[in-house]
Amino acid sequence: MRSPVSPALYDQFASGWRGYVLIALIALVSAQFGAGRVQVMDADEARFAQATRQMVETGDYVNIRVQDAERNRKPIGVHWLQAAAVQALEPLTERTNAIWAHRLPSALGLVLAALATLWAGAALLGPRPAFFGSALFASGMLAGFEGMTAKTDALLLGFTTLALAAVVRLRFGDGKRPRLLSLLFWFALACGVLIKGPVTPLVVGLTLGALFVWERRAAWMKPLLWWPGPIMAAAMIAPWFIAISMETDGRFLFDMLLHDLAPKLISGQEGHFALPGYHLFLLPLLIFPATYALPAAARLGWETLRAPRNDDAHAPYRFLLAWAVPTFLFFELAPTKLVHYTLPAYPAIALLCGAGLTAMLARSWRTTHPTGVALFAVFGAVIVAIMATSATFMFGDFNADLRRAISTALIGVIIVGAAVAGLILLRRPAVRAAILVACALMLSFSLRERILPEARAFNVSTGALAALTRARLTPRDDRPLWVVGYTESSLIFLTRTDIRLVSAREAGARAQPGDALVIEGRALQEVAAELALRDFVFTPAEPPVRGYALGRGERVALFVGRIAPSGAAAADGQPPDPASPTPR
Repeated sequence: MRSPVSPALYDQFASGWRGYVLIALIALVSAQFGAGRVQVMDADEARFAQATRQMVETGDYVNIRVQDAERNRKPIGVHWLQAAAVQALEPLTERTNAIWAHRLPSALGLVLAALATLWAGAALLGPRPAFFGSALFASGMLAGFEGMTAKTDALLLGFTTLALAAVVRLRFGDGKRPRLLSLLFWFALACGVLIKGPVTPLVVGLTLGALFVWERRAAWMKPLLWWPGPIMAAAMIAPWFIAISMETDGRFLFDMLLHDLAPKLISGQEGHFALPGYHLFLLPLLIFPATYALPAAARLGWETLRAPRNDDAHAPYRFLLAWAVPTFLFFELAPTKLVHYTLPAYPAIALLCGAGLTAMLARSWRTTHPTGVALFAVFGAVIVAIMATSATFMFGDFNADLRRAISTALIGVIIVGAAVAGLILLRRPAVRAAILVACALMLSFSLRERILPEARAFNVSTGALAALTRARLTPRDDRPLWVVGYTESSLIFLTRTDIRLVSAREAGARAQPGDALVIEGRALQEVAAELALRDFVFTPAEPPVRGYALGRGERVALFVGRIAPSGAAAADGQPPDPASPTPR
């Protein structure tokens, strides 16, 4: 039920423009933690960023490539926005591989999603619960992380939330400007299609379909069919769709459906299979700090399910449940599961949490508060454990790892412990919301601004670039770089687009003396054998770069050196043993 308008100063702040500014600021700060310090991450972010970089370098804004590999079954909107950001910020970056410029559209996508959440929530629940829910959403662990990374998910979240916010305003607003809301809905829908294909129409369709089945009312949806809206959406999508269909001889749609969408819906794709319940199990961790209010949100949801379908008092909650539950169930039943798939449902869940946070004070619920505190403490401890574990991936020996892990854990425990104490001692919903948001932002800052940038064992490509720089082997026009056994796009992004990722046989047949070479340890012997056929040898110039490649999901060792004739290598003396151990 929507909260009555209050003359209180806080409610005036939450319902005015200052509330929107504060929510935008929370979302922007959350997304910017680590954006300028965390290196480009494998696998998806590096692929998206490198494809955008090649788009800017070549001037081809229709095709999507990573080196020579076509990726045209992926929608192009994110690359257009990243290219615009890179070119607009070129005077500041002076290079196209500054990853923070590629990440800026994602941060703006999170800001858009947070503002749309507040806009929708104000019509559904009133200014106070909407402000609480939007703040919890904007500071969320998964939402903030996706807002930091140069991928599609934060932008998809922004446009999907905007489309559903327009629907909310059409249903629960003041009844003014329905055609303008219809145009906004179709604009956001078309942008969502350009960002990630069918996901936005899927979420919107599931929401409206579930709401119609539940309420048996559809007359209020009629303004959405006003004819300029669909025509505008088609006009936005058609030029790119026609251009890419001509470039791919009409194979684009077939390839996208057959090779991209179908495997996700039919079988576990790329090793990402998981049983149903995966997303629900991770929800309290990924939506943190709204974890505290999840029991209250579940209580409101249960009351709504039991209420008559024509009960207008529960209509806002019905809309939020129709938004969140079908989307969640769809991705739970799909065999392929990644943590960000259910992100479009998070604004609705966060608004339910905001409503629950407000309702806890007025209702005699005995279990929601202690259950929420316990959930918050448990999953806060899980986040602290993740931070402490990540701290061990910095350079150093076991004793240094242990000291960093302990100090990181102590800082995290103090932050979470102080938040738990505040939730227990203080009852005002506004104070509790502030405590939750502050706790999440401090944990995000520690993890993404302090720990991950220094966890160099995760940044194998950065270490390889540093080794190439020290050895004066960075690629240039007259000296190519050959890479064998390590195909991560991050190395391309950090060096040059024209580096050569090849097999051991191809490197042995085509590389010339003086060329730089990076070899993953498992391919070392095979490359040496292929080079020996031409009387060449690989001469390591640096100790191997060891670390954990996130894109591959395994530890790797990269050997950096140059190719030399056998006689020249012997004259220079014995090369260093590639298998010699080095400090991590």
